[in-house]
Amino acid sequence: MAKRPRQEDELDPEKSVRDEFYPKGRERGVTVRIQADYSRKGRLLKYSMALIDTHNAAADNGRVLGYDNSHGLHHRHFLGKVEPVEFESYESTEKRFEAEVSQYLETREPEARAQDPNRR
Repeated sequence: MAKRPRQEDELDPEKSVRDEFYPKGRERGVTVRIQADYSRKGRLLKYSMALIDTHNAAADNGRVLGYDNSHGLHHRHFLGKVEPVEFESYESTEKRFEAEVSQYLETREPEARAQDPNRR
């Protein structure tokens, strides 16, 4: 039997965010999905941000770019590859994601980030 989460770790649907939008119009195949789940105490439990372009990057089911903390690890998806990222805050990760999405929408090319061996 699964353990029941502590009350402060229970999901609070009022604080949680789920959003999906089509920045270039649905017919262009580009989707941005954002999910952030918060506890009743306001603690970030999990998050996921994804840029999906069904006409580009079939390597990861159309996901060109993504950030999430599944499996207890903050990481970035980029054209089918996964790399750990330093996590300062959800807000800073969201800003980084938004900047990369804007750059992609302008050029249709995601910006590759240099690998930094000291980053986690």
